[in-house]
Amino acid sequence: MMVKSILRQFLNQEKAINSRNVAIEGILKWMKDHPVSFLWLIWILTLCLDFLIRFLGSTPFAPWKIILWNFIGWGLINQFWFFVFLPNVLFKKKWKLESLILIAAFLCYSLIKLSLIVSLTHYDIVYTSFLSNELVRSFQFLLNTSAIWGFYILTMSLEEYKKMEIDLIRLQVEHQSLQLSPHFVLNMISQFSASLLSISRPLFHSMNLFTEVLSYSYKNPRQENSLAQEIHALENYLACQRYRFGEKLQFNAVFPTVNSNSRELFLPKWTLMTLLENVFKHGDCFDISCPCILHCVLSEKNDEVFLSFVISNPLGSDHSKNSSQFGIDAVRRILSFYFSDQFQIFVQKSNTEFNILLSICYGKNSENRITG
Repeated sequence: MMVKSILRQFLNQEKAINSRNVAIEGILKWMKDHPVSFLWLIWILTLCLDFLIRFLGSTPFAPWKIILWNFIGWGLINQFWFFVFLPNVLFKKKWKLESLILIAAFLCYSLIKLSLIVSLTHYDIVYTSFLSNELVRSFQFLLNTSAIWGFYILTMSLEEYKKMEIDLIRLQVEHQSLQLSPHFVLNMISQFSASLLSISRPLFHSMNLFTEVLSYSYKNPRQENSLAQEIHALENYLACQRYRFGEKLQFNAVFPTVNSNSRELFLPKWTLMTLLENVFKHGDCFDISCPCILHCVLSEKNDEVFLSFVISNPLGSDHSKNSSQFGIDAVRRILSFYFSDQFQIFVQKSNTEFNILLSICYGKNSENRITG
């Protein structure tokens, strides 16, 4: 049965570790809830290990009073190091008083141990050698205790991190519950749109375009999204702006033909739309002598597919006050996550004009198809 289990783990990549991690989590939880007991338990195990090594090595044992004092004295010093010295020095940056207490505790421990050795044994003691040996032992003990303290702090940090994650999820759920349902908004707009059909067919058409843009904005970013969907949203958004501003709007736009290729290519939702929205936020879209230009081209070179997206627009009067280019930075971070070094963004700004060029190489393979 054991051989079968090993073969099953090897062939099926079965996890050898208990998926519930019951034992490990139980130890860490007990360590977190009872750190004093845990530290004394480790100290008792250290004493037992020392007894075992001496017994196996036929090394003579010291008098029990010295052993007891070693255990109690260093146990107390370890407690001070664990609960007082390390937290104050590393977290509160306080070390002077703590260092004096530690030195005093060490000297007190050493003097009592020295008096016990003198009274209970007949060894010739070299004081410098005795002190150096105790310092080395002190360093070893404190180093081990520091390692345990590191695991303790890590456990506490992970616990706090889990609490923060749970609080964040709870906050997100509560925040979403405070928002108006997208389904309600879209259904109401669709109902209003249907009522407009008998009054004005152009108004009905514009309302449908706005509904499509709004529906796309509500789409979950984790869902699959194609370049064709983003382009369709851009066209509808511009159509809504043309209905809003009429002939005053000076905007020339060229989009690629939506085909099977653009439907297969992946693009994170609202990335191109963010760049287009910036034109209406910070640009002047009503200058007849210098109209806004959007040029979106999908091309193929050496069997590689390229997307080129260019926007040029005159700057509005309030651009310097309101623009932080936060949207462009967000688009850059999102594209960097999905396309790594397969994209480039160039930004050029003068006193009167703003230009941005986005280029994405989809490559020859299917890495950046609709599956993302």
